[in-house]
Amino acid sequence: METFDLTKAYGSTNALDSLNTKIKRGEILVLLGPNGSGKTTLLHLLATVLRPTRGTATVMGYDIVKQPLKVRETIGISFQEARGFWRHKPYHILSFHAGIYGLKGEAKEKIVDQTLKDFDLWPSRNKRFMELSGGQAKRLEVAKLFVYRPAVAVFDEPTAMVDLEGKRMIWDRIKDLRKAGSTVIVATNEVREAEYLADRISIMKAGKEVVTENLRTLKDSISGGDVVEVEFSSPTSPQLLKALETVPGTVRVSQETEKALKVFVNRSEDWLPQMMNAVQPLQTKVTSIRVAEPSLDDVFLHYTGDELVKQINA
Repeated sequence: METFDLTKAYGSTNALDSLNTKIKRGEILVLLGPNGSGKTTLLHLLATVLRPTRGTATVMGYDIVKQPLKVRETIGISFQEARGFWRHKPYHILSFHAGIYGLKGEAKEKIVDQTLKDFDLWPSRNKRFMELSGGQAKRLEVAKLFVYRPAVAVFDEPTAMVDLEGKRMIWDRIKDLRKAGSTVIVATNEVREAEYLADRISIMKAGKEVVTENLRTLKDSISGGDVVEVEFSSPTSPQLLKALETVPGTVRVSQETEKALKVFVNRSEDWLPQMMNAVQPLQTKVTSIRVAEPSLDDVFLHYTGDELVKQINA
């Protein structure tokens, strides 16, 4: 799949702004970004739910503007908000979707029954849609793509409102879909979901793709690739911050709590002894040190200048 200056405008605002990107066949690409970054707009354009204002894209070789019916034969989308008529039941909803894609008789019944069981919906198969919990309705929305396994499977926040056990189950099912040959695109603002699923991650902000790479490459690309979390016996002071900033190898210092700092450094094994020497005259004790690699939150901050969690919760 590939996009060519793909743009969707609402008035003077570009929800998606001249996007040019390629999605590899057979991969799981995760779109990571806060609400309003253009993730859902991109999914809806690829699935021909929306028409672009400018530009186009190809899905399995078909143009989304010139060949929308062909695109719909190859792509399936699980929407952010679960969709179903209030009185329809999970069994009939999945049977309908299986029938649309040509499954009939015993084969259809078998795949629908198995999908209901795989997504822990079997006990609720005859409940009306309006009687399902938020988590059940979301699992049903995701399950629609598993009764026929499209060539391109698109998921918009597939585990929103789902409990922790259900999240892991859905993630594993999505990975199984990729193993069966589908190309998968997942939009999320959950770092853990992106880390668990992605072959590659595309960081998005304000309708634009900032960077697309695998997680290891993204983490290695950050200057100051070692992250040292240091906790002190007393609240940090401006003098302490200045002392750490002048230690050779310091790239950036971030205040985590009143007594704790996160310091991005080059070669932590060289930096730590020098840090201890710099701190000693300031009459504060180091109570704990932890060295780690950058988190995906750190990667997002590095590439966008914003903290993902704060944007989501804003």
